[in-house]
Amino acid sequence: MNPLKPRSRIMGVDDGPYIRGSEYTGIIMTIWRLDGYLDGVLASRITTDGDDSAAVIGDALVGSRFRDQVRCIISDGGCLGGFNVLDMDQLNGITSLPVITASDEGPDPASFEKALMASGLDREIRLRAIGAHPPFALDLPDGICYVRSCGLTDSEAGSVVRRCILRGRMPEPVRIAHMIASSMGGPGVA
Repeated sequence: MNPLKPRSRIMGVDDGPYIRGSEYTGIIMTIWRLDGYLDGVLASRITTDGDDSAAVIGDALVGSRFRDQVRCIISDGGCLGGFNVLDMDQLNGITSLPVITASDEGPDPASFEKALMASGLDREIRLRAIGAHPPFALDLPDGICYVRSCGLTDSEAGSVVRRCILRGRMPEPVRIAHMIASSMGGPGVA
């Protein structure tokens, strides 16, 4: 990845509230510049516990006016809308952009697999997608952020995450997406 310029744009992704039994979950995508300016917000919805998060995020970006401006995508963790695991390789293929997931909670593969087993959903596809890019712990002044990346080395991904953090442990484009998505009341954006 080429070095990010001071005004490079990063897309942050987070989902709205998980509502058991809802067909859809809303997602928010922010377009944030490294100089701290929010350029835009995109909204869509994914199938709750589905497998369409990469396609929906990719299509939203590719179909937007921000397509040629965004340099990297960062998601809040690897699961959106319940067990809709973000297929980082698929999203990278759709957008030709590096994809990062960031979480302030450490990975717990045993609990994830146990909950997935209980869900009755297809385990193999989800386990393969979540396991394709192992997380690493990124030590930050305020604690640890767990990062996975596709299209970047761990060092490059760590550098991107560090440049996106204003305070705390979460990248600012993800933090803003989380605040907006948290305010969504229903099962998803139309």
